[in-house]
Amino acid sequence: MHVVRKLLAVLVMGLLALTVACSSSSSSTSAAASGTGTAAAVAAGSCPTSNTVKFAKTKFVADAALAGGAFKRYIYTPAKDGKLKKGASGRVLALVKAAAAGAFVINRLKAAEAAAQGNPTLCKVFVAPAAKFTAALTGLVDGASSALTDVHNAATSGGAGFADNPNASITG
Repeated sequence: MHVVRKLLAVLVMGLLALTVACSSSSSSTSAAASGTGTAAAVAAGSCPTSNTVKFAKTKFVADAALAGGAFKRYIYTPAKDGKLKKGASGRVLALVKAAAAGAFVINRLKAAEAAAQGNPTLCKVFVAPAAKFTAALTGLVDGASSALTDVHNAATSGGAGFADNPNASITG
């Protein structure tokens, strides 16, 4: 039972980090300007000293649980069972469900993040580490993108250029 709680905490942190990472730059810019975004809260070190959202912990747990449940049922399990692979029976329906679940998961994670920002304990435990994790991931993605561009340019200048494959499958 103790292991399940630890795994759930890791899942929630990862999903929150994913939500922060997937936010568009325009929405994060407007959130930072209004002072309500994760980056603004962490940068200013301004976790609230008292609850600013009613039932923040309850809302956070409910939203995180809904996101985790939808992710597991409609994305993780079908992917693990091979229902998202090319040629699988029921693939189209599984992909439609996964896309809808993805949108739902992102929505619920944003709501969980908002609830976490309204509670001093949740803000310190989840929001600040998620922002640090997101910043680290952003740095890795930017570095990998730059390295890939360098490899592409070197290959092209050496006469062995390559192009992206738009039909590549990530499911194997």
